[in-house]
Amino acid sequence: MPGGTAFAVYLGAVLTVAVILTALGAALVLYQRRFLALHREYAKKLIAAHEEERAYVAREVHDDALQRVAMIQHDVIEWMDGTVDASKEHARSTALRQELEDLGIMLRRVAHRLHPAIIDQGGLIPALSQLAEDTARLTGIHVTARVPANVSDKLIDRERSLILFRIAQEAVRNVTKHSAATRAEIGVDLAKGALALSIVDNGRGFDSGDPRRASGLGLISMAERARLADGELSLFSKPGGGTTIRVSVPLKH
Repeated sequence: MPGGTAFAVYLGAVLTVAVILTALGAALVLYQRRFLALHREYAKKLIAAHEEERAYVAREVHDDALQRVAMIQHDVIEWMDGTVDASKEHARSTALRQELEDLGIMLRRVAHRLHPAIIDQGGLIPALSQLAEDTARLTGIHVTARVPANVSDKLIDRERSLILFRIAQEAVRNVTKHSAATRAEIGVDLAKGALALSIVDNGRGFDSGDPRRASGLGLISMAERARLADGELSLFSKPGGGTTIRVSVPLKH
């Protein structure tokens, strides 16, 4: 019967639509659950990172700054009391000057971790140069900053400058903590209407295709910062071949 055939077709169409909607609903539920799980995991890692930052500042102040202050205080008191051997005055004054200089560098490093004021005062380029200089002095790794003459702080706004500095800071910290590198370079280049920041080291490297490496908080944080700057972050590494991190962000219009 024509009526029965039409009804059968209609019923089949309804069932098909129902199945499709059910599948889409199930897929949406699974996606939401996965998204919430990833969000919770990221939130946990973010909280852990904040706690690590607080612990780092506390360790630096307690274990380094306060000890240096105590040593400087001891030397100054001896100097004022006149108990320093005259033949050793020059050596002691040189050591005291070096201790004060190291203390200043350490405090500046802690301040940069909290907020890099040099970004406001000088811009991204001086901040990257200072980061390379401080890291080289404090770790013994030969870290250099490479900035071509055609790159200027005027090409990028403060917000993106701060984001790039934080990415460089995190990448350099990974170099000093994990890579066993002896050399590293912080480079800046212009390419296709964008400013590209690269951090390259000659360390032990790793398999960049390993998903466990890609889920590390440091890489997640750098990738998220790059996304917030409308940029892209890429990483290349292989065992024994060092690591290269590169992030490209649009220039200021």
